[in-house]
Amino acid sequence: MFDKQYRFKGLHALKVDKLNNVFDAQSGAKLFNRNVDIYANAPLIGFLYNRISEEDNTKNPETGAVYGQNVMGDRVIYSQEELLFNFRLIMLLDANYESDVKKRINKAFKQNDEKDEERFEGYLRGGIDVLYEKLIEGANNPEDYINKLYDFLDEFDDRFNSSVDTNDIFTLCSNN
Repeated sequence: MFDKQYRFKGLHALKVDKLNNVFDAQSGAKLFNRNVDIYANAPLIGFLYNRISEEDNTKNPETGAVYGQNVMGDRVIYSQEELLFNFRLIMLLDANYESDVKKRINKAFKQNDEKDEERFEGYLRGGIDVLYEKLIEGANNPEDYINKLYDFLDEFDDRFNSSVDTNDIFTLCSNN
């Protein structure tokens, strides 16, 4: 797992292309620099937003080939530790997928199967959808992209960080 090239397909490939395109020609600004950055982060976004998307095979009408974007094998292997960490984290936390804690631990660290990998890829595609909706849709100029990024980060902070109390973290850490 995470030892060879990965290929985004169909509409998700088109969205990945938009997510790593330059949105300000003057500064060269991008939301993501590389496809592997999206590959590493989108599954976490998909999981946090509870979004799973099915594989899409939309074809280019001119060529008849399924749209595609690659993450080169060397980039996947270079990021393997991060990708495996994210896979394990999702397998451990996804109680909707597997309610038994011991089975989740087993899926994360010992035995995962094609269904588990497909679940991860579903979150990957769902995360791409979320990122595209939050960061790209409706943006027409650099200011739009910056405002959408700010709004997304603000929403993310409110949604996932506002309930975290540093005193609770300190108490939890000091009990161990």
